[in-house]
Amino acid sequence: MKDKEVFILYRLPTVWTSHLKTSKEREEFEAYIRNSSSLLERLSTIIMDRIDELECPTKADYEDAAWPYKAADRVGSLRAYKSLLKLTRLT
Repeated sequence: MKDKEVFILYRLPTVWTSHLKTSKEREEFEAYIRNSSSLLERLSTIIMDRIDELECPTKADYEDAAWPYKAADRVGSLRAYKSLLKLTRLT
């Protein structure tokens, strides 16, 4: 018996299709998103690079008197990037 590749298609997060009215529109748009895998992969890479940068604060960040504000900003930015990353992960 030949080995077959199995692709598990996860449900697209509803935020992608919440603006659409009919199930046909949703199906067509979902197919469009899934066929944009190259774009989504590149976007994921860019986002992961930004996350890596934010997760490694420098010594200079802590020497600044405003470091608590910078840390809070970093945490908020990480939360936003991670939220976007979830939207780009379709498989």
